[in-house]
Amino acid sequence: MIQPSAPPPSTPTRFCNLWNGSRLSFKSVLFLRADTHPEKIRRLPRSATLLLDLEDSIAPELKAEQRRRITELLESGVLKGRKTILRINGPDNPDEMRADLAQCIHPDLLGLMLPMVRSAMEVKEIAEMVSIEEKKRDLAPGHTCFVPLIERPAAVLEVSAIALASRRNVALAFGHADFCREMGAEMDDAAVQVPRSMVLMAAKAHGLGAISSVYLHLDDLAGFKAENQRMKRLGFDGCFALNIRQMHTALDVFGRSEEEIQRAKRVVAAIVEQGAIARLDGRMIGPPMLKRARVILADVKYPSKGVA
Repeated sequence: MIQPSAPPPSTPTRFCNLWNGSRLSFKSVLFLRADTHPEKIRRLPRSATLLLDLEDSIAPELKAEQRRRITELLESGVLKGRKTILRINGPDNPDEMRADLAQCIHPDLLGLMLPMVRSAMEVKEIAEMVSIEEKKRDLAPGHTCFVPLIERPAAVLEVSAIALASRRNVALAFGHADFCREMGAEMDDAAVQVPRSMVLMAAKAHGLGAISSVYLHLDDLAGFKAENQRMKRLGFDGCFALNIRQMHTALDVFGRSEEEIQRAKRVVAAIVEQGAIARLDGRMIGPPMLKRARVILADVKYPSKGVA
């Protein structure tokens, strides 16, 4: 059986890298309204991650009411067994952040998205507060995972330290809108190419998932697909989805296509037949290509004999 490559030796053991016995995946992270009807939630694919929000999309005067709605939704049981994370208020809004943590930690909440963090110390401080709340609720230590949202210039410069700040971390996400705002830059690819790559490299270096930015053109599904096909080629594992159509498209884009699977099988077969350095379609292939093929085939649980 082909197994995925092990994370680098320096990667700390994560509290929350498994969900329902499988490695956590963030192919499609759907922003979910807290007042969504339970039947509509039940119809959503379980492969999608559901993201509830207490931060940017909620006006200051409505945050207390939003916490109440989220608590009721969690208590209803409709999110049990689903990958649900909550974007809390960040360290730039400490009173609201503390209220979020005091009210919303729950057995059916997989994790927290941490916006506007600037340093590893802020992540560590949030982890300490979450540990206290977990203990109050008799939850296992480390029950709640973290996805730091890297969206400030200071955070980009500290991204490797942030990635290593807590064993709760399971992924990093890049937020281009606030980054460009703080930089005084236009929201275009030239402005985000370097910081986006830094976030991606930090995630991969430390064994974390990598989630690309939101795509703001809601009616341009073709553009959303093309943009995230490009993000996948760069190495991102998934993206945010702002509506149901984006969610389904993201699941398709970041899944394994039949073309990828067949190509991976051919890479394995060529190396089994020819040796560690082989020829396929007129190109040389070797250990890096084999490792990539292993990851693809492990994702679809394809058994292959003859390659350790």
